[in-house]
Parts: sequence; structure tokens; C-alpha cells
Amino acid sequence: MNKSDFFRFERKNDDFPFYSELQSPTLNLKNSLIFLIAVAVGFALFLIEFGGANVQPFMNVIFPLAALIFVARSQWTSIFRKLVAKDIILILGTYIVNLIVTFAVGSLLTKLFSTSANPVGESFNGNFADALPMFLKMIPMLFGEELITILPFLVALAFGVKKLKMSRKSAIILACVVSAILFGAYHLPTYNWNIVQAVIGIGIARIILLYPYLKTKNIWTSFIVHVMNDWTLFGINSLIRSKQGLLRQRTSKSPATP
Repeated sequence: MNKSDFFRFERKNDDFPFYSELQSPTLNLKNSLIFLIAVAVGFALFLIEFGGANVQPFMNVIFPLAALIFVARSQWTSIFRKLVAKDIILILGTYIVNLIVTFAVGSLLTKLFSTSANPVGESFNGNFADALPMFLKMIPMLFGEELITILPFLVALAFGVKKLKMSRKSAIILACVVSAILFGAYHLPTYNWNIVQAVIGIGIARIILLYPYLKTKNIWTSFIVHVMNDWTLFGINSLIRSKQGLLRQRTSKSPATP
């Protein structure tokens, strides 16, 4: 690979794992299928709430991570890097951009199409203390969402380079689109099978959330942005519901007007 194969935003002297014949291990057909099957099984068990409320959040972590360790052996940590000081700016910048885009795209889709509310946000009763367990549960859930996004991304990248003979840059674009569509599809049950809202709305947000990983090759950066993003969105939802609850209480206690 030469410099022309890399995007300008990527950090120098670093690359994605598993997609090149020069790397060991490489994602051949067998290893790619192991990744994808693990992702599918983990998501299916998560969807049916396997193991109950305490186990379900870990389904998208256990199977993809096990597949990564099985395929990559000692190289399984290649998607995990140490966080460095300059990552803070990257994380904060991506977080702000993603919130702006999320609100903008969400507002546009609401005006143009029929949309569905996220049931997690709708489940909040207005008491922020009652919402705290859900915020904690989001941590493994969102880490699992990073795994079930990045593993298919790496599979698509390897397929583009090795099978389709695409340039590295073109294969990265293909992998971004594929992983974003899959990520949106994962959210179809969440948004009442609304294809536009899940695939387009969530898919666009996913591409932005993927940017920190593209730049650093470190899953921790995209994971932290993802947690900050969802905590903020659901936190705002909880605060709104809390204020609505207080307003209802005051209204119910006020004397009736003749």
C-alpha cells in the first residue's frame, strides 16, 4: 500500500486488520462467515431477549467477540487501541456533529414521512432516577452495536479488496455503506419496521459514528461517541418527560375553575 491508497484523514502508519493478503490472519470465506454468523446469532438472541433483562444486553458482545478471538487468535486486540490525548478532540467533535445531524435528519424525516418513537425513550416514566438502570444497561448494548457494525465492515472491506479487486479507498466506501445499511436494518424492529427511518435515518448517523474508527482503527473511540450520543438523546427525552410529569401533577392539584 502506498500513501495514495489512504484517505487524508487517516492516521499515518496504521491500517485496518484482516483485509489484506499481507496480513495474518486474513478474512477468507470461512473466517468471514464465522464473523457474520456470530453477528447474526448474537443479534437474534438479543432480539428475542434471550436470558432475560440481565443477560440480553450482552448477546451482541459475547458472540461477535468470541468469533473475533477464535478467528484472529492473538491478533484479536487489533481493533482495540490505546486512547491518546488527541482522541478527546476527535470524540467531542464527532459527538457534536452527530447530534446536529441526528436532529436535522430526524426533523426532516418526521416532516416527510411517518416515523415511530424509540420504545426505550417512550418507556421512561418521567423519573430520571428510574431511568438510570437503562443508561447503565446501554453500555454493553452499545458496545455490542459497535462490534456488530465493525466486524461486517471488515468483512466487506476484505471482500471489496480481495474479491472485487477494488482499490482500498473504494473498498472502504463500500464497507461503510454496507455496515451502515446493516446497522439501520438492525433497528427495524425498534422503529416498527419503518425502513426509511431505520435504514436512512439511523444509517446516516452510523456513518458519522463510524468516522472515529476509520480515523483511529480503535473501536473505543466510536464506542465512546456512541454512548455519549445515546445518553444525551435519551437523557433529553427523560428530562422532557420529567417536566411533563411535574406539569401534570401541578395541573391535577390545582383547584378546578368554575
